[in-house]
Formats: sequence, structure tokens, C-alpha cells
Amino acid sequence: MILLLSSMEFLGAQDATSANLLTQSQSETANIDSSQFREVQIGNVFVSGNRKTKEKIILRELTLKPGTVFSRIDLPVIVQKDKEKLLNTRLFLEVDIQLIERSQDLVDLVIQVKERWYFFPSPIFKLADRSFTEWWVNQGRDLSRVNYGVRLFQYNFRGRGETLKLTGQFGFTKTLSLNYSIPAFDQSQRNGLIFNIAYKDQKNLAYRSTDNKQTFLESDDLLQKAFSSSITWTHRYSFYNKHFFTLGFNQSSINDTIAQLNPNYFLDGKTSQRYFTISYLFTRDLRDNVAYPLRGHIFSLRAEKNGLGIYDDLNRFSMHTSYAQYIPLKNKFFLSSRITGLVSFPKRQAYRNTEAIGYRPNEIRGYDLYVVEGQNYIIHKITFKKLLFFKEQHIKSVPIPQFQTIPIAVYLKAFFDSGYVDNEFTDPENTALSNKYLFAGGLGLDVVTYYDMVLRFEYSINESGNTGFFINVRADI
Repeated sequence: MILLLSSMEFLGAQDATSANLLTQSQSETANIDSSQFREVQIGNVFVSGNRKTKEKIILRELTLKPGTVFSRIDLPVIVQKDKEKLLNTRLFLEVDIQLIERSQDLVDLVIQVKERWYFFPSPIFKLADRSFTEWWVNQGRDLSRVNYGVRLFQYNFRGRGETLKLTGQFGFTKTLSLNYSIPAFDQSQRNGLIFNIAYKDQKNLAYRSTDNKQTFLESDDLLQKAFSSSITWTHRYSFYNKHFFTLGFNQSSINDTIAQLNPNYFLDGKTSQRYFTISYLFTRDLRDNVAYPLRGHIFSLRAEKNGLGIYDDLNRFSMHTSYAQYIPLKNKFFLSSRITGLVSFPKRQAYRNTEAIGYRPNEIRGYDLYVVEGQNYIIHKITFKKLLFFKEQHIKSVPIPQFQTIPIAVYLKAFFDSGYVDNEFTDPENTALSNKYLFAGGLGLDVVTYYDMVLRFEYSINESGNTGFFINVRADI
């Protein structure tokens, strides 16, 4: 029974590597020592380096559990997959897994981890706009469009992989929020909870789009107030498949001036919008690294209903799906492709609820300065890149061990993005990019360093002939 269960769990781990084994020629497999096909049992599992993380949080990620049995030839693949799973928890900077022979049929597992720094009292000093380029070009480098405050992150809270986030943000947009994530609360460690509550108000608000650029109004009075809360039940059926069931409540109100300038902001000149929401999200994630993947794939499907009959301010249903494939090639070349799509009903929707291209994470590179709203959209992105440089810089003078090693990787890339937004109620002053096939391509550099930080430098040209150099501080994955 143990062997059967472990084999079922291992099916996902085989996805990226089984093809290589199956395509070996008969002459190659004939040269393999028959002893490599001998079954071997996992004995003890020893974990070290986890000063804060509970051992059970580490063990729950492993396919190689005490008593499980595998073929020797499969062990290197499984060890690599278990290492990736531990790194993708984002609890550790480094993970090393060694097999110690006790006999021909029995091995022990030794896991050495290096924990991250888990507490970040992070000051907030960031632009309120969609991107650096949006602020630099469209908003004229206006320093008043800066948010400031403090954000407190406590990762691995209680050593159980839990995350506590507190945000106090002021300036352009005032935000107060609390998020608490519990990845596992039951004995099986398959069920978790996420709690979220947030308040936001603004004195500067994008109330419409003109020529596919956001139009802002600034006032001494509050232009918008928004409150949201939600609870999410998470269920992890296997290592790679996760289910998220969310129930939430949202309430927003706008100044009368906004409703007069754009009666479609909430539709029909309304100044408030209240609704309950329920959603389901499924993800299957087999990427080697969730922060900057180079191998594997990820699929997601989300269904959401806004408005459950208690309030009539919003009645909307949407389906969103995404699939991305990451393929390592020879000589440190890599290829990736992502396709994303959304359909929603009814056809007539408020401006506030029709965000499509240009709104995170649905950007098309080459259209960084523009936004396109609509009820339905599809986006396809292709990237071809080459690793130019990788180095780990060790600085022993840094007093905190978790910051003594600085990895830096640089990738040269070429990309081609395309998309289409369907909008049946386009503002006459905002028709240039709606209901039209859009595409752009270009070259760029990605700089990847520690704690999942990515800098992107990109030069692109779109189908209208517009060119530009753009800087972003997050990965495009």
C-alpha cells in the first residue's frame, strides 16, 4: 500500500524527466548496469539546518519518505524534484539532499537546509503607477505620485510556513491591510486557510481611459474608499495540485465628481458598489523555480461569481485560464510560452470591472504605456533567452548569514507578445487598441538576484511602429 501511494504521488514528479528515459535507444539501455534497476527502500530521514522551521513542514514536501520503495535508477530524479519542492516553499535559500548507503537495499536520506531571513520590516517608498515607465513617461516623473509607509512581513511564522503581512501605506494611496496565511492546519497537512482584510482610500484616481491611457483626477477630498475582506480554504491534493475556495465581501464608494465625469465607472452614475464574491481556483504547478522558472509548466483555472443576490450593485461571472511551458534547450538556452485568457458576463460592465491588457499581471511587452479594457481577452507571450552570466558573491563581512551570499544571473532574451481584447462598449475616445489584434517584440536583459528579485531591461517595437526602452522590477513569468 505504501508503495502504491508513493508511486501515485511520484507521477507528477516524472513529468519533466520520464520522456528522457523512454527515448533512450536500446543500445544505451543495454549498457546500464542491471543493478541500477534494483529496488531500494528509504530508511531514516535526517534534517539539519532548520533552526526555526518545524521538521514536519519539511517532511510534508518529500516524495522520499521513510519506508517508501523506489528503483535506484529513479532516485536521482526524485531527489532533484524533492529539492525543487523544498526551494519552492520559499522558506530556504539552499537545500542539499544526500543518500547514505546502509545496504544494497536500504538508504538513509540526509537533508541540509539554509533558512531564509524571515522577518522584513520593509519601508514603503514606491510609485503608485502601474510601472516605472508609466510614471516616467505618462505621469511626467511626478514625485507626488509616491506611496510611503511600512510593510511588515513575518514569513515562516511559528516555524510552520505561515505568513503574516501587515501594511500601513500613506501618500498617493492610503492602504491598511492584514493578511494571514496558514498552509496546513490539519493532521494530514493538506488543508490551509488564508485570511485577508484591507482598507484603501485615494485622493487621486484613474476614473476613465482616453486614447488607451489612464486619466486621473486629483482632489483635496477623498475620491474613492474601498474595503475588502475574504477567507480562503486551500486544499492540496498532491504535491503539485492545489485548490482554492474563496468567499469575500467588497465595498467601494466614489465621490460624486467621479460619477459625473464617468457615469460608467460603476454604471448608471452610481457612487457605490457592494457585493459578495465566491471563487474557485485550481493550479497544477510543476515549475522548477516559482520565482524565475526555466523548466516545467503551470496550469491554472479560475471561476468567479461577483454578486450572490444579497446586493444588486454587481452581477458578474468570469472564467480565467492560463498555461505556461518552460523548456531548457542546449548550451544554456531557454524557451518559454504562456497563454492567458478570460471570458466574462454580462456584456455591459462597469469601467471599474473591465481591466484587461496593461493591468497586472496581464501586460504585453511593448505596450507598457497603454491600458486596454474589455469583457474578454487573450494574451500569448513567447520568450527565448540565453544565460550569459551566473556568479555567487560571498561577503563574509555582512553580519546576517542569510545575506552573505548574493547570487546574480544575467539572461539575454528576445520576446514576442500578442493579444486581443474584446470590448463591446468602448468609450468613443478610447477605441484605438480595443477589438484589434496587438503584437510587439523586442530584446532585453533579465538580472536575477537573491530573495526572488528580478530587474528587467527591455527594448521593444509594437505593430504600430512605436518603440521604447522599459524598466521593470518584477519577473515576467
